[in-house]
Formats: sequence, C-alpha cells, structure tokens
Amino acid sequence: MLRLLATLTLMLSASDHWTTYLCLRKPVDGMEVTEANPLAAWLFERMGLVEGLLLDSVITVLALLFLMQTRRLPHPVKVTFLVLVVAGTGYAVVNNLGVLGRIGLSPTGAALG
Repeated sequence: MLRLLATLTLMLSASDHWTTYLCLRKPVDGMEVTEANPLAAWLFERMGLVEGLLLDSVITVLALLFLMQTRRLPHPVKVTFLVLVVAGTGYAVVNNLGVLGRIGLSPTGAALG
C-alpha cells in the first residue's frame, strides 16, 4: 500500500507541476491566472516558475525517499500522510485541468479547438 501511494504521489505531483506550468507560463488575454497555493506563489515569485517547479520536484522526491526509508514513523502514519498528499495533489490537478479548459489549452499544451 505504501509503495502504491508513493507512486501515486509521484505521478500526481508530476501532473500538478506540468499543469501548473501550462497554466502559468504566459499571460492569458482577458484572464488573470494565479497560483492558489501561497507558498508555491512565493517560490515562483522568488525563483521563477520553472526553477520553482524543479525545486518542488526535488523536495517531493527527497521527502518520499525519506518517508519510505525511515523507521521513525509507524506505517499507519506514513499511509495516512500519503493519503492526504494524494488527495490534496489530486484536487490541485483537477483544478488545474479545469483552468486549462477555461483558458483554451489541452493537457499537452496545445490550443483547444
């Protein structure tokens, strides 16, 4: 179960980072698209979008490696934490996909329609 949740976390994080990049990479005429997560918004403002997403990716992988290997946390705590991360990140991906649709982009970055 823990490996499945870690894999889902990685997949959803990659999806979140990709869709965030597509949503924020350039201004959209007539719309204000912003980052909803204040910590991520601060990071993007300080480092830049691509650099911030890369740092977030590295931190995510390192945190997952630590979580999978540490014996300091009991298994149920690890599972609960990852369930919460999967749920939160899944919500972010669904939200980003909705924004992409509203600004006329597909998940590949191509213009819709």
